Amino acid sequence: MRIGEYSFKRRYSAAQILVDIFSAAALGYTVFVIFACIADIDRIKQLNRTDADMSIFDWHPLIIWPCVGAVIVAVSFFLIFRKKKKPKKLYINKNNVRKYCNIIDTCIALIRLMLLIAVCELSNLHYFSIIMWEQGISVQLIFDALIIVGILVITRMRLISVSDTEREKDSGEKSRQLIQD
Repeated sequence: MRIGEYSFKRRYSAAQILVDIFSAAALGYTVFVIFACIADIDRIKQLNRTDADMSIFDWHPLIIWPCVGAVIVAVSFFLIFRKKKKPKKLYINKNNVRKYCNIIDTCIALIRLMLLIAVCELSNLHYFSIIMWEQGISVQLIFDALIIVGILVITRMRLISVSDTEREKDSGEKSRQLIQD
């Protein structure tokens, strides 16, 4: 991996592995919702013995949610594995470049997880709107948006903390060198 002129070997943290496992589970649950909808629609069509048009019970629009989830996963992996630019306002050197990259990668993974949870919720809402003809919004989606904002704020605070700590270390070492000279 590279950030600016610094190159290093990427390491997964335990938090990133855990978030990747939960992200895969969220994507799997979204696919499960489609299969549940297919089974329920066939059952509802069999129970309805009228000559009414049952085309409203079509599950094909639900395929969009796993596709959206796959796009979210692909974009997040692209953002994690691409070459990152060195930030202008933060102090990055060879000592803290790995911490900086791990913080950014964990932030991307957490946002991916929250977006996949939101996609799960949207697929469930879509499923229930097809089966029960009810439209609604979930409070979970609002919480997901607030959690994403919280993740971004905490990540920014962590990056500033790492930058300030390293800046203080470097200024302390330079002052010691001046005293020794």
